Amino acid sequence: MMEFVDNSVAVEHVKSNILSYFKQHNPDAEAPYGVSTQAMLTYVKSCAGYCVITYLLGVGDRHYDNLMLLTTGRFFHVDFGFIFGNDPKPMAPPMKITKHMIEGMGGVDSDNYIQFRRYCVQAYNIIRKHATLFMNLLHLMRDAGIQDMGQNPQLTLDKVQEKFLLGQDDETAERVFLKLIDESVAALAPQFSDYIHTLATRLR
Repeated sequence: MMEFVDNSVAVEHVKSNILSYFKQHNPDAEAPYGVSTQAMLTYVKSCAGYCVITYLLGVGDRHYDNLMLLTTGRFFHVDFGFIFGNDPKPMAPPMKITKHMIEGMGGVDSDNYIQFRRYCVQAYNIIRKHATLFMNLLHLMRDAGIQDMGQNPQLTLDKVQEKFLLGQDDETAERVFLKLIDESVAALAPQFSDYIHTLATRLR
């Protein structure tokens, strides 16, 4: 399935200053960082939503060319060629949340980043409450011949189910997910992979 998304840009082209990109398209001199409140909220919420769902589905091969931004502030992923934990990059983090993305919120000490973390755990705990439906839908695809389910689709689905932490309460799940965010932000291997990917792209 393919879809053309108008007025979008790869984060690769604006990663050094996502805030400037937002100021250009959504200026508001009265708002924090000079960006309209609605655009920033859209960015923060969509970053949180994609962090949660790409973690649960194990979406791999995340780099700045398949992370996208709309002029409205909406952040989204494209290119889902690697799922269920398969990733061509070594030592991939649990989810794709980078220094550049956080700087687009105003930095690690900003209210926006604090709110991003809150939205992440809220979304995670909401989805956990619907884990049975989520897993039933995935089980319907067990015999569909999806390559990334591997030779043992049940084992693959069991690993997905483990991410829901079904035996834990919301507070424990929140602590676990916040730790995953911290690990993803601090991971060094993805930063090196992003650098190599950017360099290779520019040399084409």
